[in-house]
Amino acid sequence: MKRPYMKRQYRQSWLMDFTGNVMKYFALGLLGCTITYVVAFALDLCLVAEAIVVGLELFLVRSLVLLGCLWAIAVIHESIR
Repeated sequence: MKRPYMKRQYRQSWLMDFTGNVMKYFALGLLGCTITYVVAFALDLCLVAEAIVVGLELFLVRSLVLLGCLWAIAVIHESIR
């Protein structure tokens, strides 16, 4: 018997899927940088550790702002649909 009040399954848009993938790979990249920094610090490779810190200082804030904007656009797009 068919239920008259069942909702259709809702598929997310490509923008929300893309945003989720970007967030996932951003977090994985940040985890990789953290592991590399800890290993470099433990092995007393100061030059590598300093290079990671400088690279993160340059790109982390900008990347987080862009990722936040992408997330906000995806949420607004989903709420309009």
